[in-house]
Amino acid sequence: MPKIEETCEVTINGKVFRDWDSVTATASINPFVRMVTLTVTEKVGANGAVGQSLQIKTGDAATVKLAGQLFASGHVHERQVAYDANNHSVRVTFASQVLKAVEQSIPLKDGEFKGYSFQAIANKVLGPLGIALKALNPPSGWDKAFKYVNIEPGETIFNLLSRLSKYRGIRLHDDKDGNIIARGSVDKKPTAEFVEGRNILSASCLAQNPRDTAQEVVGQQRGNDNSTPAQNRGAYSGKADANGSNYSTDKQIQADIPADSDDLKQAAGYYNLLSLGQQVIVRIVYQGWLLSSGKLPEVADYTSIDSPMLLLKTSNLQIAEVTFTQDQAGTRTTLIAQSWITSPGSFETSKPEQTAAQKATSTPLTPSAPVVTGPGGLAGPV
Repeated sequence: MPKIEETCEVTINGKVFRDWDSVTATASINPFVRMVTLTVTEKVGANGAVGQSLQIKTGDAATVKLAGQLFASGHVHERQVAYDANNHSVRVTFASQVLKAVEQSIPLKDGEFKGYSFQAIANKVLGPLGIALKALNPPSGWDKAFKYVNIEPGETIFNLLSRLSKYRGIRLHDDKDGNIIARGSVDKKPTAEFVEGRNILSASCLAQNPRDTAQEVVGQQRGNDNSTPAQNRGAYSGKADANGSNYSTDKQIQADIPADSDDLKQAAGYYNLLSLGQQVIVRIVYQGWLLSSGKLPEVADYTSIDSPMLLLKTSNLQIAEVTFTQDQAGTRTTLIAQSWITSPGSFETSKPEQTAAQKATSTPLTPSAPVVTGPGGLAGPV
């Protein structure tokens, strides 16, 4: 029997399955769902009998443990079978329970939320699926109610929560229990330490030239009897800045819900995370699945990397993706670490200057005579 540190254990309907030919298990910020793919080849016995693989069916509830620690809770998502006269081969993929939220459209008739907080909206749309939303160190004000939220036709549960999360300064990912985590700040103490020549099998690093980046999100408000459409457009804005080196980019994005300055500030920070998150990307491969702490690495945890060959020594990178593998080459873990996964930069909020159209609706103007092209190509007043 293999060592517990190198064992993938799947429990389905109370039965435990082990002894796989290959294992690939992935958790990531994006894509969102934990997936585990296993293969097994079994000898055909007397009367065509085979072993454990025939007892695994799509849709079965399942939990997956790696090195004796729970990694994923969900169901059998796919089952692929091939056979000949001597062998029976099966490839099985398990998916986290949150896959249901990624694929299912929102089963609501009204299509609108008024005065609901993010948690309340999540409870409403996730409840029928048996999935919970759990907040982890959320920022102050994350539970503020949204004035109005309209559901897009055919919008999935995850798409709704994802687009609302940027207005509350949180990032979403799943956990080992099949819950959705709304994550704010993260403990910056590294949970893993990798040193060249000690515990790194292979590594690579992509570094981009950092730049001054300004993201501005402009919002609008619903109209009323005392305002005009032009006045409601661009009523508020939020801005996020990140210092770079020698050049800058400025982007403006239109909000997709009625939002105030604080909401737009959080959204601007979210877009800055997307913009800056790939300035440094490091890929680390190490032996085994467990860290020196005896724990499995987790998405969004900070890691320390010291590699002269990569010109890199930092403790400011977070795990964006972790993949555990086991095959004939051995048992290994691949980490993708990035900066700017969950920690936003500086924010500013403002009420932007009125556009010409907005000023025209609130300031009396004396119209001048129009200018047209006259006879002979001359321009003059009518």
